[in-house]
Amino acid sequence: MVDYGTIFLLVLAALTFIIIGMFFIVYLMVIGEREKNKLRAMVRSTTAMETTQVCPHFLGYLAGYPINQPISDECFGCTKAMECMNAQRETENTIEVAEPPEQQ
Repeated sequence: MVDYGTIFLLVLAALTFIIIGMFFIVYLMVIGEREKNKLRAMVRSTTAMETTQVCPHFLGYLAGYPINQPISDECFGCTKAMECMNAQRETENTIEVAEPPEQQ
């Protein structure tokens, strides 16, 4: 015959694992929300720092910077360093034209 005690224990064990799993999922969700809040706070503080940071140079300063010289300290932490390296200097808006070779 069927042993009802064994079936009861198996059902009880299965329900216990399901309940423990649900608690674990809730725990992970709470930890995830905490991490999201920390990340949001970091982004807000970084954004606030970026808006208050003022460049002592101009956009395009690094584009004409000598290669054999070390880059200045304030440029290392700048968030627009790549833009600055790829930008044209404001004073270099002229087009260079090659001179024709001299004819003899």
